[in-house]
Amino acid sequence: MIAFSSIYTPTQARHGGVFSARQYPRQAFGNMIDPVLNIDWFEMNGPTFPPHPHAGFSAVTYVFADSPNGFINRDSMGDVMDIRPGGLHWSRASSGMMHEEVPMPGGGPARGLQIFINLPAANQRDEAAAFSVPPELVETRSGPGWKSRIAVNGTTLGKTEHALPSPVRVEEITLDGAARHSIEVPAGWGGILVVIEGRCVLGETPLSETQAIGFASSTESSFQVETSVGPARLVVISGAQLKQPVVAHGPLMLADTTLLQESYHRVSGLHL
Repeated sequence: MIAFSSIYTPTQARHGGVFSARQYPRQAFGNMIDPVLNIDWFEMNGPTFPPHPHAGFSAVTYVFADSPNGFINRDSMGDVMDIRPGGLHWSRASSGMMHEEVPMPGGGPARGLQIFINLPAANQRDEAAAFSVPPELVETRSGPGWKSRIAVNGTTLGKTEHALPSPVRVEEITLDGAARHSIEVPAGWGGILVVIEGRCVLGETPLSETQAIGFASSTESSFQVETSVGPARLVVISGAQLKQPVVAHGPLMLADTTLLQESYHRVSGLHL
């Protein structure tokens, strides 16, 4: 059986003149979207955030395929990676890391989603790691009136198997003017659906552009989204629910105060 949250309509936050984002925090969905902690649907036109720490969760950047620009990502492990339009970068912060992302020079604005996904408490002391899913490794599917891009589906990231300790799915779905698509939800999973363009209907619930709804399923289930008033585009992010506390201190989010204090001291000594 699937339960749904209330519909959430975000406000738009701005940071200077080069960054704006619609924010989807877990609290707006009664924490139903576990393991998702937060989503920022962003547009960035230039360097915005200086190098900063993360710990306890995964910071995921998904760049829309139609984004005019991508990112350069660098971190405290020494990695420097390009995130091209249509691709995804996964920073598994775990016990702590520093990172920074800036749009590629001269390419215009970068548009996409910054997704924070929780990690099991048992893995929050693991060493940090980073993984790339370039556009050519994103799985594509299609059916009558719909197309899908699946950047993550399980625990594999790009060419790295078992990169994640708990399964996650990141899928972008495009519907034409009279399409219907079924979304499968494994037992014990939660997630969020965000409408990127157009309007769609989930059962009898209408959703408009920028709106989102959370869901959680106690049994293996599915739900349908459809549109009849024009094309629509939506993103569904889901995963196995962790059902654990979240103790936060800025960009550090861990399962208890001991883990938080350990990570705080660790990231204090890191640099790019």
